[in-house]
Amino acid sequence: MDILNITGYHRRPPHLVAEYKGCFAKEGLEVRFHEATYAPDHNRGMAEGRWDLSLSAADTMIARTTTDGVDFLLFMQAEEGLSAYLIGRPGVDSIDQLRGNLLAGDPGDSNLDLIRKKILRTHGMDDTEYKIEIIGSSPKRFEAFMERRVVAAMLTPPWSDKALASGAVLLADAAAYVPNWPLTCGWTLRKWLEAHRELVVRFIRAWAAATDWLAQPTNKEECLQLVMEKEGMNRASAERAYAKVVPKARINPAALKTVIELRKEMGVYQPPFDPPERFYDASYWREATGLAG
Repeated sequence: MDILNITGYHRRPPHLVAEYKGCFAKEGLEVRFHEATYAPDHNRGMAEGRWDLSLSAADTMIARTTTDGVDFLLFMQAEEGLSAYLIGRPGVDSIDQLRGNLLAGDPGDSNLDLIRKKILRTHGMDDTEYKIEIIGSSPKRFEAFMERRVVAAMLTPPWSDKALASGAVLLADAAAYVPNWPLTCGWTLRKWLEAHRELVVRFIRAWAAATDWLAQPTNKEECLQLVMEKEGMNRASAERAYAKVVPKARINPAALKTVIELRKEMGVYQPPFDPPERFYDASYWREATGLAG
């Protein structure tokens, strides 16, 4: 059994299926998941090779590749679409009320912070008109939010559900501002990827098999129960996570282009600009699935 150490912010439905229905084991893999809680630490750890690969946002990979010069490469796409929400404290009933106040962030120039910029700028609020404290991932932002250290935060399930249940106010649904977002992708250092091709192909094959299994209508309920039990989501959030699964983890270059264009729009990606093909290698996916990418 070969060990893979991977990191990410939580386990997605295909991960849970592959783990608990034996897809990883069938490929001779023991997958050890390390939860990321603070984006700068996650990004630094990936650059240093602390984990083999990450299951996290394509935007983070593109940001760290173009801004920091770290040679990362994407090899599969696990999810498309956003379940992320800008949530305000009780009494904060509009986005305009965030002006001059402190918001929770992580890591500042990518992922949900980039989407927060998009939401607020759409509502006429420049980045200089509010303050940001880099706090950490959704559970850490939720903690700061509930302790009233910040007036608003971008949160994902189950933390967004918990905040709203406590009386917090939904200010914006990120999916309405950034459609077709490549939320979770598999990526790692190019040199590690090239040195572990066979291992990565087996991982993709296990993940693709898990997407095949959960796509069967007779298996949907069992998958939802796994997500609710293992990741603490309510049913509505589990359903949304299920709906975002990319069949067979196929890479969508158009979704990566969405990230690139938003980074340009928000001024966090400076020229010269690379095409989406710079950031991924679909040959691993083709070998794993036997399909044309």
